Amino acid sequence: MRKSLAVVGCFLLALAMSAQVTFIIESLPPNTPDSDSLFLSGAFNNWEPGNPDYSFRKDGSGRFFLTLNLPHRQHFEYKATRGAWEKVETNAFGQFVPNRHYDGQSDTVWLKILSWDDLPVNSRYGWATITVEKVPDNTPPDASLYAVGSFNDWHPGDPDYLLEEQEDGTYKVRIPLMEDTTFYKFTRGSWETIEGRRNGQARVNRQFILGEQAPSGVIATVESWEDLAGNPINFYTFLLLLAAFQGLLLILAINTLQNNNRAANRVLSALLLLLSLALAGRVSTYDRDIFNRIPRLLVLPDFIYFTYAPVFLLYINRLLRSPGRDKLGISWWHFIPFLLQVALYLPLFLMPREEFIAKVVNQEFKSFFAWSGGFALVFNCIYWFLCRRTIKQYERESEDTHAFEPNLEFLRVVMWLKFACLAIWAATYLIGAAGLLLEQDMSFITEKTTDTLWVAFSLTAFFLGYYTMRQPEIFKLPPPDTPPSEEGQEEKEKADSMGSEEMQEIKERLEASMQKKQPYRNPGLSLNALANMADTTPHSLSRVINEGYGMNFNDFINSYRIEEFKRLAQQEEYQNHTLLAIAFIVGFNSKSAFNRSFKKLENCTPREYLKEVAE
Repeated sequence: MRKSLAVVGCFLLALAMSAQVTFIIESLPPNTPDSDSLFLSGAFNNWEPGNPDYSFRKDGSGRFFLTLNLPHRQHFEYKATRGAWEKVETNAFGQFVPNRHYDGQSDTVWLKILSWDDLPVNSRYGWATITVEKVPDNTPPDASLYAVGSFNDWHPGDPDYLLEEQEDGTYKVRIPLMEDTTFYKFTRGSWETIEGRRNGQARVNRQFILGEQAPSGVIATVESWEDLAGNPINFYTFLLLLAAFQGLLLILAINTLQNNNRAANRVLSALLLLLSLALAGRVSTYDRDIFNRIPRLLVLPDFIYFTYAPVFLLYINRLLRSPGRDKLGISWWHFIPFLLQVALYLPLFLMPREEFIAKVVNQEFKSFFAWSGGFALVFNCIYWFLCRRTIKQYERESEDTHAFEPNLEFLRVVMWLKFACLAIWAATYLIGAAGLLLEQDMSFITEKTTDTLWVAFSLTAFFLGYYTMRQPEIFKLPPPDTPPSEEGQEEKEKADSMGSEEMQEIKERLEASMQKKQPYRNPGLSLNALANMADTTPHSLSRVINEGYGMNFNDFINSYRIEEFKRLAQQEEYQNHTLLAIAFIVGFNSKSAFNRSFKKLENCTPREYLKEVAE
C-alpha cells in the first residue's frame, strides 16, 4: 500500500512539474505545397527535421498545431521545417534566420512562417521587372551583375537576383515588392563593386514606389562602378588641391615679408588655413577609400560657412587701419552662428561610422545640409555688405591723402570675386527650389553649380598669391598714424586761419609744380610728397585743394592725369598705344581706377570722349 501511494505521489509530482505547450502556425507562405507535412525541430528531439512525433496536425478550422509535454519552465531553441533541413523556414527575403527561442513561460506560441529555403520568396505586392539598358564601358566582359536591396536584406551577390543578359545587350532582373517603397541598387557581386554616380561618388539608393511606376517597365542605367571610376584626381579636384596647397605656401610667404603687417597677416593666415582645410575636405569626399575610412571629413568644408566671413571682416579692419587706429576688431558674438553650427553638427560626429555612411549615401542628411547652407548664404550676404561698407568708409578717408591706394584695388577685386561666389550659391538654391516646385530632379544641375562655386572660391587663393608676388606692399605694415606734435598742431591751426592771399600763393606754387615736375605721373603720390614740392604743409595743401578747387586730393591728382591722357591720346606718336598703356604713362595704376576716374570727371568713357573729339 505504501509503495502504491509513493508511485502515485511521484506521478502527481511529475505532472505538477511538467507543462503542456501548444505551438500554433498563424500564417504560412502562400506557395507552401498542400501535400507537405510541417514539423518542429529543436533541442527537445535532437534537432531531427522530420520526426513524426513532432509533426503538426490540423484542427477543425484548418489551422496547424502541435502540443508538447515539456518539463516546467524549460528553455530551448527550435525551428519549423517541411521534413528536411533543405526545407527549413527563412526570413521574408529567403535568407537564414536564427533559431527561435521558447522562454518557458507561455502555454501557447504563435508562429508566422515567412518563407521556405527551397521555395521562391513570397512577394507581398507583386514583382517588378527592371531592365538595365546601359552599363559603363569599363565593365568587365565576364562580370556578373546583381540587384541588391531591401528585398534580400542587402546581400550584394545573391544568385536569386542575378541580372540576365538579353540578346540586345540589355540586362533584366525581377525583384519582389515587399513594401510600398522598395530600395535597390546594382553591384558586380560585392559592396566594393557597387554602382556609383557619373563622377564615381556613391549614389543614393534607387527606389520603386508603388503606384508611381509600372512594374513591367522600369528602365535603369548604371553610370559607373565605384571601384572602376578611375583616379579621383581630375581637373576639378586637382584645381582644388592646388589651391589648398598654395594657400599653405602663402601663409609662409606672407609671414616672411620684412616689415610685414603682423596684425593683418595673422588674420590672413588664419583665413588661408580655413580655405585650405575646406578645399582639402571637399576633395576628400571624391575618394571612396578616404570617405569610407574617415567619412566625417565630408562635413569639414561646412565649418567655413560661419567662420570665413567674420574672419575676412577682421582682416579688412586690420589691413586698412594701422595698429594705432585699429579699435574695431571682431567681438566674440560674430562667431555665435559658428558655435550653434558646431552644436547642431555634434550628433553627426557621435553617430556610429557605418550608420553615418549609410545615411550620407541615402541622402538622409540632404535637407539638414540644405538648411545649414541656406542660413550660411544669408549670413555671408550680410557680411559681404559689412565688408563693403568698411572698404567704402576707408576709401572716403584715403581720398584726401593718397592719389592711389593699392589696398583698395586689391580688395575691390576680392569683393567682386566673393560677389560672384554668392551669386552662384544663390543660383544653386533657386534651381533647387524650382525643382521642388516643378517636382523635377534638378540635382544634376545643382551639383554642377556647387562644383562651380568651389572653383570660384578656390580662386581666392590664386588671387592672393598673385597679389602677394605682384604687390607685396599690400601685406606690409602701413606707416603708423602718429599723434600730432605741437609743431603739427600749430601748422593745422595756421592752415585753418589761412587768408585768401596766402591760399592764392600756394595755388600758384602747386600749379607750377604740377606743370613742371608732373608728380601726378607717380602712381603712389601722397599728400605729404606734393606738399614738399609746393613748399607748404600737408594741412595747408589739403585746405587749398578742398576749398580752392572743390576737390579731394585723389580727384585733384586724377584730373591732371586725365588732362594729360587726353593730350597724349590725340598726339600722332601715341596712336599705336592702347588707351590703357597711355593711362599707365600718366600715372594710373589699374584699368578700373582709370575708367572710374574718367567717368567721374568727364561724365563719359575714354572711348566715347575720343570718338566725340574725332567727329
